[in-house]
Amino acid sequence: MWWVIGGAVALVVVIIVAIVLFISLLGGNGAKSVAEEYLHDIAKGDASAANKLARADSSDFLLTDAVLAKAKHISDPAVTRTLSSRSSDQTQVSVAYKLAGKTYRDTIELDKDDKGWYVSRGLVYQLPYVSSSIAGFTVDGAKQTITSDDSEVSAYPGVYSLGAPNKYYDLAGSPTLTVAAGSYADLKLDLTPSAAYIAEVQKQVDAHYAECATKTAYYDVEDCGIDLSFPSNMPASGSTVAVTVVESPKVEVGDSDSYYQFKIGDGSFTAVLTGSDYRGNPATENLTGRAGYISADISVKDDKVVVTFN
Repeated sequence: MWWVIGGAVALVVVIIVAIVLFISLLGGNGAKSVAEEYLHDIAKGDASAANKLARADSSDFLLTDAVLAKAKHISDPAVTRTLSSRSSDQTQVSVAYKLAGKTYRDTIELDKDDKGWYVSRGLVYQLPYVSSSIAGFTVDGAKQTITSDDSEVSAYPGVYSLGAPNKYYDLAGSPTLTVAAGSYADLKLDLTPSAAYIAEVQKQVDAHYAECATKTAYYDVEDCGIDLSFPSNMPASGSTVAVTVVESPKVEVGDSDSYYQFKIGDGSFTAVLTGSDYRGNPATENLTGRAGYISADISVKDDKVVVTFN
């Protein structure tokens, strides 16, 4: 009698275990099919479809069809293993894919709610940190420049072509960025001021020296950045000076090993000093000048070059 009861209990336990395993397999298969669809969407360059499955944040401006269409896509995506939790609907999915001839492996997570399975942690990777020492860069297809202010920009796996941050910089070569599992690139971008940048700085330097030339006190002119020859027959103080800009100092790109991005030439200035000589008699003296010490902060703000003279 006891043997029969024990057998019945064992049978019930086996049935319960079988039901649990069956439900687990159903859950795993449901998650697996969504994971496979997600992988193939990325491989096809269909960011919109992948975003829908992952319920991605719309603020991630690189997770778009336009950006992914310009990138080299992953290939041969595959689900290699699923691991479902018995205490929740969360499922971990091991995946593999190829990119630029190399195989990558990663794990994504899926969860389930009343709307069905969705990717809660997908194949999105943060881009390398952008140093504040460079102006940033663009990714082909994106509408926004990536700068040091963008600390958590993410993208789908792919090989992305990079460009200059704006019209004021030229980017040497054709740099690319590989975004994939475990791929950490050190961004080394050769950015140099463009002709448009130099022209805009030159315009503001010209305006600065034109303003300096309107000053009538010798030392005010010097403090402004024009180094005048010193008068020999009359004192500089107490005299009036009239400055003419013969040639404004030319703006050039600084040397590659220089701390300063720009440098300026000497330019050419003339001046007439009017006042009294050392005996008190009316006198004038012709002077020459060149660019003296000048300090300025130069930046690009809201797509405009701003030169602030200190």
